[in-house]
Amino acid sequence: MSKKSLLLIIIQFSSLFYFVLFEQFIARDFLLIIQLFGFLIALWGLIVMKLGNFNIQPEVKPNALFIKKGPYKIIRNPMYFGLITFFGAMVLFNYKPITLFFYIILCIVLLIKIQMEEAFLKQRFGLVYQEYKKSTYRLFPYIY
Repeated sequence: MSKKSLLLIIIQFSSLFYFVLFEQFIARDFLLIIQLFGFLIALWGLIVMKLGNFNIQPEVKPNALFIKKGPYKIIRNPMYFGLITFFGAMVLFNYKPITLFFYIILCIVLLIKIQMEEAFLKQRFGLVYQEYKKSTYRLFPYIY
């Protein structure tokens, strides 16, 4: 793991720990529905990816399999989509400048990790990954 990857992971988990330890983690009403949606998309992505293929760091595992089924048919990063959706609803529910600050930091870290992962995936899977990118969205279906 590179030092850059390690730093990104530390910042990512620091933001997540802030939310879990210092904020009301679960929203209510409509925002709870959004949180559940984000959680389910992330869980679906994790199940389809399988734990042996899953990697918290942006570098691709040497034995990684290329997955393009389930939520990966539409978006390349369903687990990150789920995190952003889940914690975005939590920030709206608990809005304070500090929660927004940690949410923005989390989003920036995830976007940097996505760029790094895509470079590693392109390097590892080449033309197959390039073609896959043409038919999917990076993070938000039909938007980005």
